[in-house]
Amino acid sequence: MAKDVEENVDDGVVVGAYTEKRGPVGWIIMRDYDKTSNQSLRAKKYTHIMHAVGQALHDFRHDPEVRCIVLTGENDGEFYRVARGRSYDDKGNRDRLNPIKRGAPIGFSAPNAMELFALIEKPIIARVNGDTIGLGQAFFWGCDIIIAREDAIISDVHTGMQTVVDSNGEVRGFPWAVTPGDGAQSFLAMFMPPTLMKEYLFTSPVWSMKRLEQMNIVNYAVPADQLDAKVDEMVEKILKRPSFVLAHAKRVAQKRLIENWNLHQDLAMAYEHLDFFTHAAQGAMD
Repeated sequence: MAKDVEENVDDGVVVGAYTEKRGPVGWIIMRDYDKTSNQSLRAKKYTHIMHAVGQALHDFRHDPEVRCIVLTGENDGEFYRVARGRSYDDKGNRDRLNPIKRGAPIGFSAPNAMELFALIEKPIIARVNGDTIGLGQAFFWGCDIIIAREDAIISDVHTGMQTVVDSNGEVRGFPWAVTPGDGAQSFLAMFMPPTLMKEYLFTSPVWSMKRLEQMNIVNYAVPADQLDAKVDEMVEKILKRPSFVLAHAKRVAQKRLIENWNLHQDLAMAYEHLDFFTHAAQGAMD
């Protein structure tokens, strides 16, 4: 499945995710964060993972040939993880996150991914082929059906302060604690009771997909060698149903989630940006 890094650089543009059409199924494949961000330093432009996934969802939503979407990571062992903790030892990486030093705020020129997870009528299956840390788990919560490797782990990481360690023993995430604003908070209330949700958001624990299955959050947590068969089985079931019926059923099911997204997303993102400004003003990001 993995593509060579250079195949994802076109006219100086580095993409955080790419798409494939496999018959009536649209695949969105997320690339390694560190590879794409490091590559972007030498490129003219970097299409952020949020923008890339948003554009992919937009395109597949309006493609009449696509009836179902699968979201997965490019490399086995990794659904999507934020940067390695040691990357923040580099001043350039710190400055890119520092809102005082980086200049104008990053705009959203592409469709908003989190909004589309809430609005899109086509079923989205998360093929969780590895660790899901940071922004990857925001996408994770936006999927309709979640099929995961049982040994993969998940963490929000925003308040982790480099206590989050992935399956390879590597620290993930920045050293500052900020409000989880990428989108997970908009969806979490649909998955967890308030006490568990706040533990997850306040302390960034690391949980296995097997535990999430036991909590009735993940549909299936299976051994790695059974992941593709389970995803294929679910895709086959979905494709046997009429598209218009699935679209109607999903619209009904999404009503509360859309309401929750509208209530929380803008405030969560604003607070996350404010937290970065506060850390920057205090000199913590120098």
